[in-house]
Amino acid sequence: MPTYKLSQKSDHRGRTLRNLATSLVLYEKIVTTEAKAKAVVPMVERLLSTARKNTLAARRHAKAILFDANAVQKLFEDYPSRYGTRTSGFVRITKQIARKGDSAKMATLEIILRPLEEVVAEETATKTKVRKVTKKEEAAPPVEDAA
Repeated sequence: MPTYKLSQKSDHRGRTLRNLATSLVLYEKIVTTEAKAKAVVPMVERLLSTARKNTLAARRHAKAILFDANAVQKLFEDYPSRYGTRTSGFVRITKQIARKGDSAKMATLEIILRPLEEVVAEETATKTKVRKVTKKEEAAPPVEDAA
């Protein structure tokens, strides 16, 4: 598993990642650099997985990582009911255009709000069968209605 140093000392890097995790839990969507996004995803995934347990030890672990008590409360009260049987893949990274000032690669981090069952049901409902067009049909001119 790669570790991202982010050109920072370990204590500063840890606090940066904890700040990002706290903001992501509170606001459900944040914009940051791609490297920081990739570094914070495993931390948030683990937090969301432990929040499903809803034990005192899990709450204390989350409180040790997150800086805000409201984030801990939201993590344990709001998120577990949203996910159904989903066990992973709680966070999505979407790449954005580079930042103007320093051309840093940017990314949007967002917590996926729907349970896995809803996503799969929607995908199967929207799938349409694609019919293969034969060469004979390609060569024939389209038929126009005389009406």
